Amino acid sequence: MQWTLAQLRTFSAVAELGTMTAAAGALGYTPGAVSQHMTALQRTVGVRLLAPTGRRVALTEAGIALLPRIRTLLAAEAQAAEAVAGGEPAGRLPVTVGVFGSASVVAIAPAKRLLEQSDVELRAREVDVEQMQDAVSAGRIDVGIGIDYPSSPLAPQRGVRMRVLTTESFRIVRACTGEDARTPARNGDPTPFDAHPTPLETAEAAWILPPGDSRFGRAVRFALAERAIAPRETHIVVDTAVTLALVAAGVGLGLATPTMLALAPVPVEGVPGTECGERRIVALTRSELDAQPGVVAAVDAFAEVLGDERDVRT
Repeated sequence: MQWTLAQLRTFSAVAELGTMTAAAGALGYTPGAVSQHMTALQRTVGVRLLAPTGRRVALTEAGIALLPRIRTLLAAEAQAAEAVAGGEPAGRLPVTVGVFGSASVVAIAPAKRLLEQSDVELRAREVDVEQMQDAVSAGRIDVGIGIDYPSSPLAPQRGVRMRVLTTESFRIVRACTGEDARTPARNGDPTPFDAHPTPLETAEAAWILPPGDSRFGRAVRFALAERAIAPRETHIVVDTAVTLALVAAGVGLGLATPTMLALAPVPVEGVPGTECGERRIVALTRSELDAQPGVVAAVDAFAEVLGDERDVRT
């Protein structure tokens, strides 16, 4: 096929960034040049590789199949260029990992350290955790670190595999009530909640909850229902760090897991004996990349950091 490396680089950038405008900015092209590259590449391969989805573009099935091969070609080209220039081949395979807030704080740095002596170059990309599975399916990321709730599970998607990395329970969190109350350790090492066993009044308390139309919001409400708590939903907040800041300020009660508490800007305490509901931190991959060495190494690193080796396949 008579494609060019410029076309392949452009396609990889569009797949990673989701828009031709963003790819143009990253590559130093005009949007028109990016569009021309994509038109020429699709004409060369004879199938559509991209499909518009609102203001963004998604990969077609052909595009999803082609993307990992293109990334391999581009990595080989970079190694060849370095070898010709007299340097040592880089030899590092880029793996793009989609992460959300608490996973970024807790797991990215330790996972990168585990991979320092490997052939894998870990590249983090923040993705809305509710959209993580779609980002994997569309080929915008190689691995997605997402959340699955037993009470509101991820719907299976064709060709997407899921591996459970760890399971953790929610617990009611509140502003600290004693000077010895502690949050989990920071720097990527979540530890169990530790707080004073003081009485907890929930009947008239204000609650800080995520929107009820999200999977997170539904899971939180199911968890509270397990404890026969009908929360007074005073504050609806999407961002976990904002929720924990409001809890710390005494605005209301919330639910959090040990990993979520890594986002707390100031200490809050988990109330002993209020465990309810669960969430599972999972690794999501496309089936065609599931045995790719770089992807396997990246997922294994996150499994080691988060500490659970169970597999779930869809």
